[in-house]
Amino acid sequence: MPRAVADLVAARPIELAIIDGIYTMAGGEIPNQYGGHHIPVHPSLLIAGTNCVSTDAVAMALMGFDPMADRGTHPFETADNMLHLAEHLGVGTRDLNRIEIAGAPIAKARFDFRKVKASAA
Repeated sequence: MPRAVADLVAARPIELAIIDGIYTMAGGEIPNQYGGHHIPVHPSLLIAGTNCVSTDAVAMALMGFDPMADRGTHPFETADNMLHLAEHLGVGTRDLNRIEIAGAPIAKARFDFRKVKASAA
């Protein structure tokens, strides 16, 4: 599935990506994932960019995850990193050192989702 999404974005680029991280859930993206621990959280973040790969990479970093992680490492233990696939297709970069970030620095705005999950288990 990640390869299909990366191929789709390569074929029809996204010109504006907006990620709402104001109110969300920690502990999984579907009910009962990771043991069913869904915790409402309020990171108070809104992320926008003109490149979807770079915008998602910044969002991952803000959530406490490494956008450079590959299959077999957290959070991609059993799946491919879609950002890696899209980067390989030339859609954008997931390397935070190559992304211009306006607003609060990632280190200051980070809301570590892994800590929320760990405290709920």
